[in-house]
Amino acid sequence: MSEPTSELLMRVRDGAESERVSLGEISEGVGGRAHGLILILLGLPEAIPMIGLSAILALPILVVGAYMVTYGINPPLPRWLRDRTVDRSKLDSAIDRALPVIRGLDRISRPRWSRVAESGRLQGIVCVLMAVLLAVPVPGVNILAAFGVVGIGVGVLQRDGLIISLAFASATLALAGAAGVALGGVVLWEYVVG
Repeated sequence: MSEPTSELLMRVRDGAESERVSLGEISEGVGGRAHGLILILLGLPEAIPMIGLSAILALPILVVGAYMVTYGINPPLPRWLRDRTVDRSKLDSAIDRALPVIRGLDRISRPRWSRVAESGRLQGIVCVLMAVLLAVPVPGVNILAAFGVVGIGVGVLQRDGLIISLAFASATLALAGAAGVALGGVVLWEYVVG
């Protein structure tokens, strides 16, 4: 059985000693599942939500997603992403606020639905799409997109295809919401111009 995600996050929170912590330090000890932990940490600030960091976090999420598309289920993290640092106080705050939800997921998660759990390239495509949505702040849509990213991260860490499927559902709702906003904008533009 995999180490619970909440315990991994607490280890990250308690192990940080400097003012800024690199993603490489955070991912040490997770091995081939490091991208799952990185996705959780990048998605949390928008999922809980905190101050609008979605545009800043979208690029690293896009890169991790692109690496998953390229390398499959256990992609190596690029050096520049491993060297990227986050403010320790913001990291601690995001982890503390997310722990109750993550503990709830830990209680129900377990290795299952292995085909979905091992669909690294499909997970990567979804992460890339969610990164694009997160780059353009849209209230409501961003939270759904962030839940999709965090859910994929938890599912990767726990090898739980059901949680990944729920993340896919959240991502689908985010895409539908973004399409609705875009369509509404076009209709409004036609009404105003026409």
